[in-house]
Order: sequence, then C-alpha cells, then structure tokens
Amino acid sequence: MGNFTNADLVYDDYSPTVDGGDNPKYIGVLDRQKVDKTEEYEVVYFCNQFLNKHKLTNKALFQKVEKLLRDKEIKDVDDREELIKWIEKNWNK
Repeated sequence: MGNFTNADLVYDDYSPTVDGGDNPKYIGVLDRQKVDKTEEYEVVYFCNQFLNKHKLTNKALFQKVEKLLRDKEIKDVDDREELIKWIEKNWNK
C-alpha cells in the first residue's frame, strides 16, 4: 500500500532528524500515540499508515494526507488517533 518516502512529500520544511520538539517523556506507548508534525520521518510514517489503513496507494493521496495534517484546525493536535479521525472526517475538505 503506502510506501512513500520523504522524496514524495509536498513540503520541505521538516526536520530531517529528531528535533527539539520531541518530548523526552514520550517513550514507549506514549511515543506511538503522538505525532510530531515537524519531523519528516514521523509525517512520512503517519501518511503511509493512513494510506495503509484505507487501502490507498496513490501518491496524490499521500500528499493529501500531508496537506491535511497542516490544517490550522488541528495545528496543536498531536494525538495519532485524533489526527486520523479528523482527516477521515475532513477528507473531502
């Protein structure tokens, strides 16, 4: 399904490595629940995960997920499940 890389991202302003925005207390389960939308690898992983969940394979849809992650309505949301639900709800936005 979704097997896209950082080369497929629309935006190029992500941190290519773990940045200072990661909370060091987010380890284990909590780390898997949170998405740092400023880190390239986390955005790529999230977008691919969303595509896999919905059995989507199109690069344009990968980029659509990426763009929706930047919506001002969810600017401060970092919970993975909340983000997934919001994107599903707003897919046709």
